Amino acid sequence: GGVYQYSTDGGWQHKHFEKIMQMQGENLKIFSLGYAYFKDPRFLKAAQSIEKYLRTFLMSPDGAFYTSQDADVKQGQHSQWYFELSDAERRKHGIPRIDKHIYARENGWAINGLTWLYRATADKRYLDEAVRAADFIIKNRCLPGGGFRHDANDTSGPYLGDNLYMGRAFLSLYEATGERHWLTRSQETANFIASHFQSKDHSGFVSSEASKVGIQKPQPLLEENIALCRYLNLLYHYTGNKEDKAMAESCMRYLATPEIARIRKILVAGTLLCDRELNTDPAHITIVGPKSDLIAKALFQEANRYPLSYKRVEWFDRKDGVLPNSSVEYPEMPKAAAFSCANQSCSRPVYTAAEVTPLIDKMTKPNKGGVASE
Repeated sequence: GGVYQYSTDGGWQHKHFEKIMQMQGENLKIFSLGYAYFKDPRFLKAAQSIEKYLRTFLMSPDGAFYTSQDADVKQGQHSQWYFELSDAERRKHGIPRIDKHIYARENGWAINGLTWLYRATADKRYLDEAVRAADFIIKNRCLPGGGFRHDANDTSGPYLGDNLYMGRAFLSLYEATGERHWLTRSQETANFIASHFQSKDHSGFVSSEASKVGIQKPQPLLEENIALCRYLNLLYHYTGNKEDKAMAESCMRYLATPEIARIRKILVAGTLLCDRELNTDPAHITIVGPKSDLIAKALFQEANRYPLSYKRVEWFDRKDGVLPNSSVEYPEMPKAAAFSCANQSCSRPVYTAAEVTPLIDKMTKPNKGGVASE
């Protein structure tokens, strides 16, 4: 199980055997989405093999996740021969060293991936793993003001990456569960990012504490600003907090700076996704009904399973109060229902899980002269 980071010598057959958490978490999301879209069991098997690898090798006794596993079973000796063996034969020779540091950023990647696998399968064990890791990081890596340190002790942090990916993980947990405390956590982390990592010219966010004085000033990183732009824009649609939108637009100003765009011209996909998402609303589905209602739960799970990464799925249980960014007054319903909402109006309600996918299809199909969402 698990995913290697890259290959060498210009060919897929020359694998570099190191397994780092970013590759596990992001591929876990990709294969989960692939399974939800294509219904191909190969993609589910790939996602489950990554989760099994995480659980078997990189999960700590407390439920948090370690950082990575080395490429070689013996330091400095290329291990092609080792990885050609079966699992049982490998274990006779030992296993490559595992880096047992527990970082907030790496756990954010893992939590996000696990929530997507849960959303694709509705298998609660994946959600339980994500929640357990999140609880550990909250307990052991929290900073005042909603932020997170990198490790148990930071000498030069805090860092944007830890806060970005934990903020995104909290938003994923809210999307997967409808539990408001995860959305609150995500907003608190976004606020911490605003106060610690905004560049002085308000063009992007820098990689470490912006106010710290040192020999080298912290700089914005392309990958972080792409991920931050997409996360903050989606958070804005859930919260209605204009500061979240302004922060996303700040990331876009950095990404669109001519010298940055020219230098990074081969890495344009993320920037184009930022641009599109900033200028379009996500598909929006609201489930109306008690969280104790099995039909409401089935509607919510079906909406979550729909294979869009840019969507807004909410669960309106009147016991929780009004939704955070609601411009629609939902009627009292005799039974649980799902609505498609946009421009301060909603579709007719649907009452069964089988009707949810056609409802979202209708929302996201190409309009005349336009394109469908991702």
